[in-house]
Amino acid sequence: MLLPSVSKRQTLEELAYRDIRRAIVQGRLAPGQRIVASTLATAAGISRIPVMQALRRLESDGFVRINPHKDVVVTSLSPGDFRERFLLMAALESLCLREGAGRVTPPVLARLRGLHKAMATAKVAGDAARAVAADSEFHRLLWELSELPQVVQLLQNIWDRGEYYRVIMHARRGGFASESLAEHEQILKALEGGDVSRAVKAIELHRTRAMQRLAETT
Repeated sequence: MLLPSVSKRQTLEELAYRDIRRAIVQGRLAPGQRIVASTLATAAGISRIPVMQALRRLESDGFVRINPHKDVVVTSLSPGDFRERFLLMAALESLCLREGAGRVTPPVLARLRGLHKAMATAKVAGDAARAVAADSEFHRLLWELSELPQVVQLLQNIWDRGEYYRVIMHARRGGFASESLAEHEQILKALEGGDVSRAVKAIELHRTRAMQRLAETT
């Protein structure tokens, strides 16, 4: 197509959904904070309808809670929610590794190794944001090897819902966790050795330890 962007015009609902979700992920709308749909709509110069439609989508994704009287609050995660979140991530990431085992090619391994190096370099530089971005890309690459788009979307939602807490954890620990780098190294070594079972165990351990680190610092 000569004009590919024309077929991808986004509705006001989609734009509102994207912007509110980004604000939650980035922590500009913190857990427990109230969202007033009419205020957002007025500030954006649009009607309340697409904002409420976006908020309903965000509720189905687990980012907000809409109370009976249309009071909207950013979802907070309880200790039980954290545990369930990490269990889900461990199970789904393990599934992705098993499904994508035949697609772990030398170029993929090189990309993973490059992202791991980027995390380490950012940590030394004290740039937690850059380390977290490389971490996110590292895991997203593992997910996409599965070629299971619904699973990838589930994982992305779970990941994004925990982003605020992950930022808090890194800030309180004084930067990106050294333990996390070591755990990524174990995942990589297993994949480079063609041992998917060991990689699965490494990623499950990574999630368990990440859960413990989060519990200790939030």
